[in-house]
Amino acid sequence: MSNKVWYASYGSNLNRQRFTCYISGGTPPGATHRNPGCIDKTQPSDSRPILLDFDLYFAWFSKSWGGAPAFIRPGTLSVTYGRMYLISDDQFNDIVRQENGMEVNGKRFVPPFDELRKTESFVLPGDRLYGLLLNVDTVDGWPVITFTTPSSDLKIGAPSKAYTKVIVTGLKETYPAMTSKEICRYLLRAEGVRERIPAHELLRWVQEV
Repeated sequence: MSNKVWYASYGSNLNRQRFTCYISGGTPPGATHRNPGCIDKTQPSDSRPILLDFDLYFAWFSKSWGGAPAFIRPGTLSVTYGRMYLISDDQFNDIVRQENGMEVNGKRFVPPFDELRKTESFVLPGDRLYGLLLNVDTVDGWPVITFTTPSSDLKIGAPSKAYTKVIVTGLKETYPAMTSKEICRYLLRAEGVRERIPAHELLRWVQEV
């Protein structure tokens, strides 16, 4: 049996259709960049909600999405609503490569699996945007790993309507009991959304999904 990793997502990959583009290849709705997909295009064998003890925020600027993408960082404001997918160790490597704009060529970029499961955090080489791996838990014997930026000085920015609606779709898929107002309140806690997107406008985006 191959080694497995729970990849814990918190941004657009909450949306199963969007995440599938990282596995199978394709351009997600609302974006302009096409993902090549993993070498192994087997779909995740499981998917579950996960609460991450980090603060959600939006920073930098993604040309593909037309706004700031999501990141997490240690904080005390709240937990971040996530969704984890059980995939192979090799697929996780390919997804990290794609998130960092690298070619999917079969070369190992993340640490070896034994190191992944034992190390709490790991900074990838080359000053990568999503270059900080975080081992946050173990579930059913497999490590739960997410990633964010190692940088502390990315410029805070607002996410685009398209990107926000992909996240909202993922939240509604993963947490079906959440109401539109609860999702709106959750996103308004995030730096990059609060004070940049009016609450009434954000609620309209949420309700359109």
